[in-house]
Amino acid sequence: MTYSVGQDVSITCQAPGTDINGDNLWDKTSDDCYVSDHYVSTGTSGYVTSQCGASGYPITGDTVNCRSGPGTSYAVVMTYSVGQDVSITCQAPGTDINGDNLWDKTSDGCYVSDYYVSTGTSGYVTSECGGGSGGGGNGGTLPGLDATQSSHARAIIAEARRENLGHQACLAAIATAITESSILVYANGNVPGSLNYPYDAVGSDYDSVGIFQQRVTYYPNIAADMDPAQSAQQFFAVMVTISGWQTMNIGDLCQAVQNSAYPDRYQQNVPSAQAICAADGY
Repeated sequence: MTYSVGQDVSITCQAPGTDINGDNLWDKTSDDCYVSDHYVSTGTSGYVTSQCGASGYPITGDTVNCRSGPGTSYAVVMTYSVGQDVSITCQAPGTDINGDNLWDKTSDGCYVSDYYVSTGTSGYVTSECGGGSGGGGNGGTLPGLDATQSSHARAIIAEARRENLGHQACLAAIATAITESSILVYANGNVPGSLNYPYDAVGSDYDSVGIFQQRVTYYPNIAADMDPAQSAQQFFAVMVTISGWQTMNIGDLCQAVQNSAYPDRYQQNVPSAQAICAADGY
């Protein structure tokens, strides 16, 4: 089939292929065909979703530690056995292991050295954690945000893209993130387990953690709560169950997901969310 200029496509996965004007990435669309990434405005020349056919990769080491961050200084969360398949959600640079400084974040919410994962390449096979492109970030800060906040915001937006949820989802998630945490990852002294993961600040509101201040009572996967992309995934999982979410007022949609005691706060941050989503091409 063919696409026309300006026509929107939904990308289900990406794969390397014939080089088109310096871009060898091809995007598989929801129409089950491939189009050169050179002709698709994704905002980056790298991966914005997972590599086609790359849902699981085998572990090559006998007992491989999966850590709370991309490096050997981070706490061990769990271990993998040789031959065990792992699903990679994103990748990030970190401690060099035998000449390989890439770390793979798995669907278990922890990082394992790419050296011990058989991906078929020493490079990126999916997007960089924090929403950058494979092989490097897309640079710069987003409107009104510093570098840390911008990285988190890009991770949230990348998740909205991955799920093909559209502009409405981006606005709702970013407006909520601004309202709840100023787009910072909060640990909580009342939730000791949250202190085992990378965080930007420490709060004390009930058992609320992460960017979306998700209460562990209702969101018991602390690793996901403390991760920008996975916490966004949890936010979206609730959002899509709300009847009429696609056309709701953004502030009302945020409140419908969060059930806050202060329901009017979200709408105040929608203009900022609009600027941030637009700046990241969404």
